[in-house]
Amino acid sequence: MISGRSHFGRMMASALGAVLAVTGLMTGGAGTASAVVGGTDAPAGAYPYQVSLQAQSSSGWHHICGGSIISEQWVLTAAHCVDAAPAGRIRVVAGSNTLNPAGTIHRVQETMRHENYNGNAAGSPNDIGLLKLSTPITYTPLVQPIALPDPPAYPAGGATLTGWGHLNGGGEQPNTLQHATVTLLTLAECQTRWLGQNINAGHLCTLDRTPLVSACEGDSGGPLAQNGRVIGIISWGHSICSGRYPSVYTNVAAHRTWITGKIGT
Repeated sequence: MISGRSHFGRMMASALGAVLAVTGLMTGGAGTASAVVGGTDAPAGAYPYQVSLQAQSSSGWHHICGGSIISEQWVLTAAHCVDAAPAGRIRVVAGSNTLNPAGTIHRVQETMRHENYNGNAAGSPNDIGLLKLSTPITYTPLVQPIALPDPPAYPAGGATLTGWGHLNGGGEQPNTLQHATVTLLTLAECQTRWLGQNINAGHLCTLDRTPLVSACEGDSGGPLAQNGRVIGIISWGHSICSGRYPSVYTNVAAHRTWITGKIGT
């Protein structure tokens, strides 16, 4: 990975049988406690499309990434989350704001990632993946899909970030889902703040310094939502989640054709 840039997730090291944080917004500096940086506890049922992706290790199941329900049998997430473990060692947990106790558990039949994803390239292009569930989800008031955006519009203004990410890189993980309002940057502004990265129409960026709000380790794959649609997938940012650099997301509208080509709708 490019120095200073990191995926906001946690990767399954199956060879070791353990969940490890890896450099990528999969690592960071020391930190303490509770969540999406600058977030607060989300009300129960406020984000019924949000799921926890969990990987199995020798010590049990562990949250590694977020995801979004987009149909009864499909979950949208980041490609680097799909790479975390084989399908048989990933599960999706829906319908709960807390990791413990968990909500309804769904096993994964198949994982897919974008064919042109490259986590080592500048900008980590095409960081998008899908999980096909073994059995369809039963919708309830606490478990609902979120709509895809219409291409090719580039969003602006405020959006909602949700996840079980850390308050600082390497800090503790919250048990309760966090949420925060974030502000979208133009691509040009994002590029000036991420020199050396390739920021393009396949990305979205947010930056909020007053108050400080940022995605962090454990948020990867989760949704950035606006007006009832998932517009972004949390992808990468600064490894210590300092808020000095933009959080970067995969632009869902730019990849809608890829999504619908895979899920058939």
